[in-house]
This record gives sequence, C-alpha cells and structure tokens, in this order.
Amino acid sequence: MASRFALSSSFGTMTARIAGRRIFAHKSTATPIFQAAASLFSTPSHHQPEQTTMIDFHKANMTRRYSTSSSVADTATGGKQPEDDGNILHDSIGQNVHLHLLQSKDPIPYSSDIPLSPVNDGGALGHKKVTVVGCGQVGMGIAFAMLNQTVAGTIALVDRNKSKLDGEARDLEQGSAFHQHVRVLASDNYSVSQDSHLVIITAGAAQTPGESRLNLVSRNVEIMKSIIPNVLAFSPNAAICIVSNPCDLMTAVAAKIAGPSVPPGRIFGSGTCLDSSRLKSMLAKRLGIDGQGVSGYVIGEHGDSSVPVWSSVRVGGVPILKPGDEPSSVHDAMHKEVVDSAYDIIQRKGYTNWSVGLTGAFIGRAVLDDTHTIMPVSTCVRGLHGIEEDVFLSVPCVMGSHGVRQLIDLPLTDLEEEQFRKSAATLWD
Repeated sequence: MASRFALSSSFGTMTARIAGRRIFAHKSTATPIFQAAASLFSTPSHHQPEQTTMIDFHKANMTRRYSTSSSVADTATGGKQPEDDGNILHDSIGQNVHLHLLQSKDPIPYSSDIPLSPVNDGGALGHKKVTVVGCGQVGMGIAFAMLNQTVAGTIALVDRNKSKLDGEARDLEQGSAFHQHVRVLASDNYSVSQDSHLVIITAGAAQTPGESRLNLVSRNVEIMKSIIPNVLAFSPNAAICIVSNPCDLMTAVAAKIAGPSVPPGRIFGSGTCLDSSRLKSMLAKRLGIDGQGVSGYVIGEHGDSSVPVWSSVRVGGVPILKPGDEPSSVHDAMHKEVVDSAYDIIQRKGYTNWSVGLTGAFIGRAVLDDTHTIMPVSTCVRGLHGIEEDVFLSVPCVMGSHGVRQLIDLPLTDLEEEQFRKSAATLWD
C-alpha cells in the first residue's frame, strides 16, 4: 500500500509517497542517525546509501532503561536468550541499555588556537533566573512569552532607557494576578542580572526596512563590546543566547569578546530556530495539519543565505521528497517566503517580535530545564561539511543548561552541502 501527502498552494503542488518497509536495525553496522530514519520509507539512492544503525545517545547523556519480565521471557525462550537474527536489537533482562548519538560533535571553540575549557556540568537547576538585555520590541516579546509560559522564576530586564524600562516592568507586574508567580526585576545596572542561569541579548541597532542583517554589523559590534564583559562579571557561569542581528556574526563577536575562559557552546545564537519554525508552519498551514506534525531544519545563516534542508523534512514521519529527488521551484518559492517573511513584517509593522519572542521562550526552556532538546542554533561549525574557517552558522544542536552540548552532523545532499558552504562564505567574506 502507498500513501500520499499532497501540498497545494499558490506555488503549485508537491507530493511525497511512501511504501511500507520493515523497520529494523543491525547491531554490527552504523549510519548517521537521521539517515537511518530516512531509509525506512525510501529506496536507496546516491544521496542516501543503504545503511542501518543502532542509535547511540550516550554522548548526549540520554540513557533509557529497557527491561522484560523474566517470567514472560523464560516462557517464550525456555530460559534461554533468543539468538540475534540481525534485525532486532535485543537487550538483557533488567539490563541498562546505553544509546549514543552517532554523527555528533562536541561544541567547537571559536578559534582553532583556543584549547577546550572544562564545562561545569553540575546538577539540576534550582530556582531559575533569566536576564534579557535590551528591552525593545524583541526583548519584551521574549520576556512576555517566558512570563506566560512560566519558563523562569525570575526575569531580570536590563536596558539603558530606564524610564521606558520601568514602565515595561510595571506593566508586566500589574498582570501578575493572571499567571503563576514570577519575579520581575528591571534596572539600567547589570547588577540586577546577578547569578542568572541564562542571559538573552537582544540589544542592538534596529533593522530598518529593506536593510540586510549583514549591514547591521558595524553598528552592533560596539554595542556587544559593552555588554559581554558586564554579563560575565555578574553571571560568569550563565549560558548566553545572542538574538541581536546579524545573529551569526554577533554570536561570533560575543564569543571572541568573552575569550577562551568561556567553554565553547556556552555562547550561542538563536540562529535559524525561527527560520525552521517558519518553514514548518508554512507547510503545516498548507497541509491543514498541526505544526508539530512537521519536522525538518533550515540551517546556515539566519538570513538571506539560509539553507532549507529539504532532505530532512518529514510530515508525520514521511519524507517530503522522494528518494533522489532535488527541490523544485515550488520548494524554492517556499524558502524565499521564509527568507522574505521578516522583511515583509518589518515593512508592514516596523519590527518583528512575537515569533522571535516565542523562539526565545522555547530556547529558554530547553536551557533552564536542561531538556536536551535538539534545535538549530548558531555555533562554530569549523570542521563541518568542509568548512575550515572559524565561522558561526546554525546546525541542529543538543541544548542543555550550559548551552550547546552537542552538534549534530546532519547528513546533507550534494546540493545542500554546496549551499551550506556558500552560506559560510557569505559571512566569512
């Protein structure tokens, strides 16, 4: 039997077909984690060689316990363990099974000359505190989303415009009867951020209509130089998320300002987490399904040279592209809509804030709750897909209390890998 997903829109129609195949994994062979999932429903091609895998999650500290009732097992096997037929992963009765993320890497320092710094991987967080630096439309969008979702017990706001900041804090406090108790602090002094677990930096010159994110660089570098030392002075162990545009370049700048004493991965950018959400939301809307039924990534620059990894996109687990197919003009048009969506919103209302606010809250929960959620964020990608420079781009990462824990080496088609390298060259040049 075969099933079909039809995507109808003003751009045209795209279809994805699947044919039932048995799902199994060999103990003796290995393949990239996401490539294994793709092989379930697709005929092997030059893009996806036929391999199977035992998924290994140990590096991400994800351990699951599998157990079987001894009475049931003994009855079924006569007291003997069944032989491995090569198609099933067997585990001993009551024994811990450790799975590890294959094709993953430790966070990469911002320069190849910098030695790795140890990460203080202490226990679970107690009372959670997050600081938002820069309380314009984006900063307040993030604060409002975190407040409504009770992401943290304390939200500290820092901005140089004290009068406006006081007004924002009072406005939030006066709605406290309608949400769980969250302490809101506000000041133009960084001391209010003392002992934060996460600091989200949105401060920077605003992007004007028609202006590319890269044009913001010179104006925002000087602002970042004044922020990072103050953040580290009061919260030396905090994870730091850069939202200020241009996000990837500002993340690289922040890492270099912080210096080698800050472990790689602790400073990261929100990157294409929002771009990926936009793509998944557009697909879900056109298919008439919930957005959580769509998975996939946009990687690379958070901006004009971002790369939609169509080979990773699944709808209900079904690949959106048939094996071996390349994206069509329909896919290209949808990606263009993703890239242009921020410019379109800025043209209409002057800024974006609600979607990036929800993105910040999503990232915040992953860090503060140490969830090990995989999401695309901006980090140093030197050594990935042939990139030799110390460039920061978004790739899927395992996120925890200290920021980026692992980088996922996402399998790419030849076209996607070429586009990813072009995205790196756009930022590096």
